[in-house]
Amino acid sequence: MDYGWREDTPHRWELLPTPPQFNLELSREYGKYAAKVMALRGLHTWEQARAFADPEHYSPTPPASLPDLERAVARLLQAREREETLCIWGDFDCDGVTSTSLLLSALQPLGFRVQFSIPLRSTEGHGLNPQRLQQVLAQGCQVILTVDCGVGNAAEIAMAQVQGVDVIVTDHHMLPDPLPAAYAVVNPLRLPAEHPLRFLPGVGVAYKLAEALYQALGIPGVEQHLDLVAVGIVADVAVLQRECRYLVQRGLPVLASTQRPGLRALLAQVSNGQLQRSPTTQDIAFRIAPKLNVIGRLEDASLAVELLTTSDPERAQALVQRFVALDEERRQLTQQVIQEASQQVESLDLTREGAIVLAEAGWNPGVLEIAAARLVEQYRCPTVLIAKDEATGLGHGSGRSLPGVNLVEAIEAVRPLLRRGGGHPMAARIQVDLACLAAVQLALRRELAARVSPDHQARTLAVEIVIDWELLASQGRDGVAELDEVYRQVQLLQPFGHGNPNPVVALMNVRCGSVKLGISQNGRHLKFELGSRTLWFWQAGEELERWQKCQALDIALQLEADDRGRQPWQGKVLAVRPAGEWQAPTISAPRLQIQDFRQKPLPDSQQGAICYDGQEAENFVPPPKGKELVLARWPWLPADLAQLLQQAQPQTLILTASGHRWEQIPQQIAQLQALWQAGRRDPEDLAAVTGFPRQWLAELDGPEQIPTLLMGRLQESQAFHRWLDEASPTQIAQLCQRLMQSDPLSRETREKREKNGE
Repeated sequence: MDYGWREDTPHRWELLPTPPQFNLELSREYGKYAAKVMALRGLHTWEQARAFADPEHYSPTPPASLPDLERAVARLLQAREREETLCIWGDFDCDGVTSTSLLLSALQPLGFRVQFSIPLRSTEGHGLNPQRLQQVLAQGCQVILTVDCGVGNAAEIAMAQVQGVDVIVTDHHMLPDPLPAAYAVVNPLRLPAEHPLRFLPGVGVAYKLAEALYQALGIPGVEQHLDLVAVGIVADVAVLQRECRYLVQRGLPVLASTQRPGLRALLAQVSNGQLQRSPTTQDIAFRIAPKLNVIGRLEDASLAVELLTTSDPERAQALVQRFVALDEERRQLTQQVIQEASQQVESLDLTREGAIVLAEAGWNPGVLEIAAARLVEQYRCPTVLIAKDEATGLGHGSGRSLPGVNLVEAIEAVRPLLRRGGGHPMAARIQVDLACLAAVQLALRRELAARVSPDHQARTLAVEIVIDWELLASQGRDGVAELDEVYRQVQLLQPFGHGNPNPVVALMNVRCGSVKLGISQNGRHLKFELGSRTLWFWQAGEELERWQKCQALDIALQLEADDRGRQPWQGKVLAVRPAGEWQAPTISAPRLQIQDFRQKPLPDSQQGAICYDGQEAENFVPPPKGKELVLARWPWLPADLAQLLQQAQPQTLILTASGHRWEQIPQQIAQLQALWQAGRRDPEDLAAVTGFPRQWLAELDGPEQIPTLLMGRLQESQAFHRWLDEASPTQIAQLCQRLMQSDPLSRETREKREKNGE
């Protein structure tokens, strides 16, 4: 497996503590490690966790939720009835070819007269272009259906519509303002940010369109196309949450038993006969997608559509062999670009430049995106690479960015200097006239650099599962067995990918007697043997002597399936450091004393203590610092508890609270809506009547926001209160100690206060 680019830049280890919303019910059901990861990823309730882990408990979103989809379906059904010729206009990447293949496979059996067209990356670029459009129109096409492209092609769409050809756009790229005047524009970015369909890539939108067509015609069987959906979603690095996650969960079993000769031949080729399990998202990302992408990078992506739609096994096998040969050529071309670009970077002062925007003749445009991604990893700077075509006077560029640095925004800022440009915040393409190339490079570099901060460039390693190896040994516990259990639990969180990464596990304080270090036969890779399990640190063989000198190590890794089935899992090491920078938290009593009266009445001797009973922070009169504080009611959220503790600084915390009476919430919400409709809008007044926090109510702009805003807060609060009800006094004390030392205000609140001079 190709594990990508590895750099020596030290990681900043961030050991994530168990959040206070940790749900003991989820721990009992899924295990403590899986439950902690769920809590860290915002899954606090039983319903959220079950829908995440099991697609049987997820409620799929109706296709009609997508804007303009019903209008698109009606026009397509009209085309079917009239026997009009429909042209599917795709894109040359893996998302585009799977989208095109899906609709070809889905519509032809329904009686549609359908053909397809995919532009050449090298000469035509992304989306609609006038030359090929004229060819399509000349062939008698009467309806154009775009997939994974089109939303940025207003001029070409207008050209087709003027000639009496309706254009239906299905796309997921950034929306222009205004939208093109197409017959329909089906794009999930037109939905609210929290909508379940918001993350759909092109193939997801195409599937929802096919699903709606099958439903309208009363025909079953659209699920057979989920194999292509899984491939396209993962290949396009879509966020594996909400509907995208559900579609991949449903699609992976279909992929494992796919009836498409092309996919069967491709799976057999990339596994080399050694894959002893069903394909995973990692197999798609590192094995299948590169082979499907390569034909569009170097030749004609129409061949990838042929591979995915052919019924001829011999033709499928021939195409796969061609793709494999091209992939090797792609590797060589990519390495050439990386080496030449790196030589140019060495002459730059990246601390001053902040971004990389390079151009060179002789670079193949098809590999620039991969090369840019590698350079981003190497130099921690957003990178745009431009291939100069002296014959046409044009430059074709691809860029990759860092999380939080919006590449499309930077491109929009220099739009007047470009011929074309667009894409996603993390990946985009541009086309420039060579006559103004220098100006484009300077302007784009400045725009990107202005968006980069040290936080963006930091190589942070977020560790979600921490295991003290020395502590396990001192307790007589088998560390390998513990890792086996961690692996079993984290598999419940599959499929992994963007938005749901494979959790990082840190083995802390691994003594030299517990691990055997060695290298691979070719000397390139470092291995750590923990009993019968092997951890591999790729491209780190030269570090063997360095780590052998350490008495103990901290090892950060991910647990992955062993392709050859020799062991239950194998470890992919991400970072190593000498032990000693971290110690396991002790269970000794913290400075804050806890008196627990949650299950019994408060003694008479404590009746006179200062009591917190849910008051707003500014109305609460705390006891003198160092005195006793009675919690007669749990604060709504951890931030509220933090603010209370920092204000009171108690030496003793007396627990008498019990869970909120959640069954009263529906009546309280109804009461709040009635008060709002009656004209009572003052947050303090509403808080006094309903019992909801004033700061929550201050955020309301209208009655329609009440259920949405409050339910999200209340679900979080319910999980927090459940944890407080069930946690031990020591656990609560440790939480309170941490909260007393932290900043209870959110970053947004702090920035707002600073802006207002508070």
